[in-house]
Amino acid sequence: ILKGDEPSMFNRDQQKHLEEEKKDYSGDDEASRGVFSNSYSSGSSTGRSGGYSYVEHDASAASVDEARNLARLNSCAALLHLSKECPVAKQMCSSNTVLFNLVATSKEFDSPLHTKCLEILANLTRFPQNNVILAEYPGLIDSLLINGNQEDDVDRLWSMRALQNLSSEPSAKTILATNSLLELLSVNIMRQKYEEQFAATAALYNISTEPGAVVPLTNTKNVVATLVHVAHNPTTESSVRLMACDTLATLGLWLQTLSGAGTVPADVKPVPLPTYVTSGWKRWEK
Repeated sequence: ILKGDEPSMFNRDQQKHLEEEKKDYSGDDEASRGVFSNSYSSGSSTGRSGGYSYVEHDASAASVDEARNLARLNSCAALLHLSKECPVAKQMCSSNTVLFNLVATSKEFDSPLHTKCLEILANLTRFPQNNVILAEYPGLIDSLLINGNQEDDVDRLWSMRALQNLSSEPSAKTILATNSLLELLSVNIMRQKYEEQFAATAALYNISTEPGAVVPLTNTKNVVATLVHVAHNPTTESSVRLMACDTLATLGLWLQTLSGAGTVPADVKPVPLPTYVTSGWKRWEK
């Protein structure tokens, strides 16, 4: 339903499978039933026969589209509520059908459902064990990259939060250490939205704790420059400045470790590093 497949049309012979005995409803149930009935009032008519009720669907294309859109909206709302519960989030992530439809709908940028699907995906990343699956799920990272670069603040925020949680998974750090994703994080760190800036900086720091990510981090354009700018910008929130400094210190440690692991040639005299000695080509002495 979330994916948007066209619902089946029921004929009168099939109505017997949908017939339900009438029950007494409380005030809350009556209100809920009224909302459900009103949402389909334009595309269906209701009749009663004996002790049973049935719904005859209008066969027009407009009514079918309206019913499908309402079904997708309600399905998305239900999944959103379920994703906020830790045990349920684990079960949802184990379903390929759920993940496939969430990722597919998150790319429907002309539909308001895609923002809710991003929120659901972000909720799923809150359970650490899910991130092993989500980091390698086809199309998920690409969707977060695209939505993280949207003009809509909410889309970017949910994308950054999802990436922040995904980057905390050790096996996902090298997967996320790509030029396109690192550039996106650098751009969003420079934005003036604190929550988005914090999530993007945290994701960059999480990736920096992986030694294998030091090369793409230092090679990607503007990553180090962005961290230095944020770390020394007095208008930046202190929590973000601290993470930026921590990220730079972590990168410095990995670079120092790499340089210290080098083999000194036998004919070179060992000296403490760094030497701070400059060199030039055929310089004249004073």
